[in-house]
Amino acid sequence: MSPGGVRLDVDGHVTVLTVDRPKARNAIARATMREIADALDGVAASDARVLVVTGGGDRVFMAGGDLKELAAIRTLEGATEMAEDMRTVLDRLATLPVPVLAAVNGDAYGGGAELTVACDIRIAAAPVRCGFNQVTLGIMPAWGGVERLTALVGRGRALQLMTTGQVIDADAARDLGLFDEVVPREEFESRWRAVAAQIARAPRDALVGIKAAQQAAFPAARPELAAAAIASFARTWVADEHWRMVEDADQRRRAARTPT
Repeated sequence: MSPGGVRLDVDGHVTVLTVDRPKARNAIARATMREIADALDGVAASDARVLVVTGGGDRVFMAGGDLKELAAIRTLEGATEMAEDMRTVLDRLATLPVPVLAAVNGDAYGGGAELTVACDIRIAAAPVRCGFNQVTLGIMPAWGGVERLTALVGRGRALQLMTTGQVIDADAARDLGLFDEVVPREEFESRWRAVAAQIARAPRDALVGIKAAQQAAFPAARPELAAAAIASFARTWVADEHWRMVEDADQRRRAARTPT
């Protein structure tokens, strides 16, 4: 397994990108960011007609940024660089020439939720949960999730989710428009594979044209908004309140694992 846990599997014109870091709950490390970026370059240059993004296992899609690694970043400059790197990767994912399908195999939190909404189509296995819960750690979404979530579910609903950190189940996410389909766990893999295969039957030029026209009408990336969002995120990342909330959350997790 690669350092960042990313692997690519090609099945005809369908390419599947899997983030498989079981010990870190598929959390996104710096190496993961680099490997996703490299994988996207390869997919764009290939004859792939659809990209599927999923997580290893069946418990977690992606748990967000790998705080155990990213906790070493304590300067404004470091936080800015980290956010710029991952926002660039997710903007690249959102604007990939071919359709991108998120096969949401497990829970998606924080940065994992941001990755989910950077995909074009989202099929989830019941009963996964999703939360833009960065605020519970004293920070904010900085990887393009603010504008992408708002475009999907509307201004008020997006603001409520992001400012409360509420975690919602798959059916609620589908009702909001955050997920496109929710299927029973036992049908999940066959369903997303069937959708991917159906997309891949179309000529690549047609798929690229459809996505380009949609992108022109409804931009999936807003690079002009990046600087302000990243600056706000960096300030919250280095703040004492963020690290206090991280420590509080860690203590709650340890207490929950301790037998009574």
